[in-house]
Amino acid sequence: MIQLFPSLIAANLLNLEKEITQLDPYVDGYHLDVMDFHFVPNLTIGPDTINAIRAATEKLLYVHLMVEYPERYFERLQLRHGDIVAIHPESPSEMPLDKLITLISSHGWTPCVALNPETPASILEKISAPLNHLLLMSVNPGFSGQQFMPLVLLKLKEAISIGRAANNPYVIAVDGGINQENVEALVKDGADQLIIGSALFSQHNPVFAIKALRSSLVVR
Repeated sequence: MIQLFPSLIAANLLNLEKEITQLDPYVDGYHLDVMDFHFVPNLTIGPDTINAIRAATEKLLYVHLMVEYPERYFERLQLRHGDIVAIHPESPSEMPLDKLITLISSHGWTPCVALNPETPASILEKISAPLNHLLLMSVNPGFSGQQFMPLVLLKLKEAISIGRAANNPYVIAVDGGINQENVEALVKDGADQLIIGSALFSQHNPVFAIKALRSSLVVR
């Protein structure tokens, strides 16, 4: 079953608790974009807001760290076992990527590597730490509302092939510009999780929008 994660960067931040309460019965979790105005040219939420969201829902959290030195966030996050923490290979850090992945796992969270549009899938072959989750960016990170980049479909297929060759099939999420026009292609080509932002929260009724999107999905 394909999983849907609303991207709360696109939600009404002044009514965030209300948005979560309304969507909770219809979603698999929530995607939280954390930006520090250094790694990407935008500034969003920090650990305190993430922890408040964690306390407001029983659903899975997908924390996407688009930041420098992601390891500095870990001790301040009050996540639950199994919550997903995504990091970028290009992020400046005091430790190598393999160690970051292992550190995330040591907290009981699910480590995930996020690949920007220009980051080749072949970088996965250099990772030796246990890794089962990927986040493929179908827009340039930093801002909600961008157009979907169809080239991610090729990277999706390549990542699936790399995982199978290593006998390590990935759970793959795609994030950016996802809407009714491209969900079928993403599901057909092997996406497991879809991150939906503007296509959901730009609608007058996000609950109706998520229901409509769910009904259009094809179960593999």
